[in-house]
Amino acid sequence: MNGAVPAAVKILILGGLANIVLSYALGWVLSKHRLRGPMQPHHWLLVAHTVSLQEGLLLLGVAFAMLFAKISDGLAVTGAVLLVAASLFQDFSGIVNWLRGTGDQFAEKSTGWVLASINAVLNTAGLAIATWGVANGLL
Repeated sequence: MNGAVPAAVKILILGGLANIVLSYALGWVLSKHRLRGPMQPHHWLLVAHTVSLQEGLLLLGVAFAMLFAKISDGLAVTGAVLLVAASLFQDFSGIVNWLRGTGDQFAEKSTGWVLASINAVLNTAGLAIATWGVANGLL
């Protein structure tokens, strides 16, 4: 690879790959449980498995987009860190809901719901930074 890869892109790539690894690990755990019983008690584990894969792909996509960003390195790193942190909160919201046997996280205002709510705030800020930087670089 020629040229330096920006720190923000490295953070997003590492976060994306970590999410994908987590997704596959959760998939193995889910398979183990599904061999022994019905799906219903493991709904949130399936959610965590699916969401971590989606979060990983999202971060990899944003890493590519950030290559076009016209933004200070510090602000780009801030946006990347916010997005990776947000993905962790989202991943663990499903895991915590599964471990605690949560039914409806919104009705129960579960710990998983709190984690997912933190995700929403961090993602909003991180995506705003990334979107502004990329739009500034492309327009």
